[in-house]
Amino acid sequence: MTAAGALTARRIRELRGAKEPPDPWRPVAALSEEERLAGAGPPVVAPSLTLFLAGAECPFTCVFCDLWRHTLEGATPEGAVAEQVRRALAGLPGVEREALAGGVLKLYNASNFFDPRAVPPSDLPVVAGLARPFGRIVVECHPRLVLGPGAELWRRFAGLLDGRLEVAMGLETVHPEAFGGLGKGMALEDFARAAAALRNEGADVRAFVLVGVPRVPAEEAVAWAVRSAAHAFEAGACHVALIPLRSGNGALEELAGRGELSFPSLDDLEEALERSLDLPAARAGAVVTADLWDLERLAACSSCLSARRERLRRANLRGRLEPPGPCAACGFGRGAGAAGAGR
Repeated sequence: MTAAGALTARRIRELRGAKEPPDPWRPVAALSEEERLAGAGPPVVAPSLTLFLAGAECPFTCVFCDLWRHTLEGATPEGAVAEQVRRALAGLPGVEREALAGGVLKLYNASNFFDPRAVPPSDLPVVAGLARPFGRIVVECHPRLVLGPGAELWRRFAGLLDGRLEVAMGLETVHPEAFGGLGKGMALEDFARAAAALRNEGADVRAFVLVGVPRVPAEEAVAWAVRSAAHAFEAGACHVALIPLRSGNGALEELAGRGELSFPSLDDLEEALERSLDLPAARAGAVVTADLWDLERLAACSSCLSARRERLRRANLRGRLEPPGPCAACGFGRGAGAAGAGR
C-alpha cells in the first residue's frame, strides 16, 4: 500500500508543526450555507449547516492532511461531541433553526465519526436526537473503518436517525502509483467495497477527490481528478467534492522540494470542476462541487478572485459553470490563451 520512496508515517509526523488543541466541549466552528442535492431534473438546493467538531486525531497518517492541527491529544471525552452539537444548534437564531428544518447537517470532526476514540458510542443516540430536524446527516469516515471496526456503529447510527445518513470518504485519487504514497492505510478497492456496504444498508456516499496529488505531473493533475471523480460515481457516490491540494503541513513542502509535487492553480480547480460536471453521472443528477476554502492560496491574480469564487459557488449550486467575465488585470476570460476562456 506504500509506494517506493514515499514518506513514512513517522517522517510525516516529524515534519508537522505544533497543534492548536481545541476545547472538547465546544464546536470549533459552524458554517451555514446552501447545498445542491443529488437527483435528476432541475437543481434542488437545500439549507446546510456544517459543524466542525473537536475530537481525537485520526489514526491514519495521510501525507496531504492538515486536519490534525485542531484535534485533541487524547481520546474525545464521553459526552463531548453531543454537547458540541447541542451548543451549536442552541446558539442558532430561531429563524435560522426554522430555515434549516429538513436541510443538511454536516458533522465534520477532522477524523472518523465511527471511530470510538473520536466519537464515543454513547454520544450517538444523543446526536441522532439532536439531528432530528434535518433531512440528511453527513459525517466523515475512513473506508477501512466503514468496513471493519466502525461497521456496527454506522449501522446503529443510521437506524437512530430520522433523516438519511451520508458518509463522506476520502478516495483522493485513482492514480495507481500516487495512491500508494498517500499514507491512507488502505487499498484502492476498499473505497468501492465500503461504498457498496453503505449503499446496501440505505446510506449515501460522498467522495473527496484531490486536485493535485504528489507524484502526479502537474499537466496531468486535472485529468486524474476527473478520472477519480468518475471512479467515485461508478462506485455509487452521489456527491463528489473536489478539493485542491494545499500547502502548509510540512510533508507536502518536502515533496515539493524533491520535485515530486506541484500545487494546483485556480485554473486547475475550475477545469476539474467543468470536466467533472460533464461526466455521465453528473449529467444524470449526481453532484460535483469545488471546495472554496482558502481559495486565495490558489489564485495568481487578486483582481478577479472574488468574481471567480462567486462563479464557482454558483456552479456548486446550479451544476453548471457559467462563462467567465474578463479580468483587465490578468486577462482571465479573454481569448484562447486565458484560463477558462470559452467556458
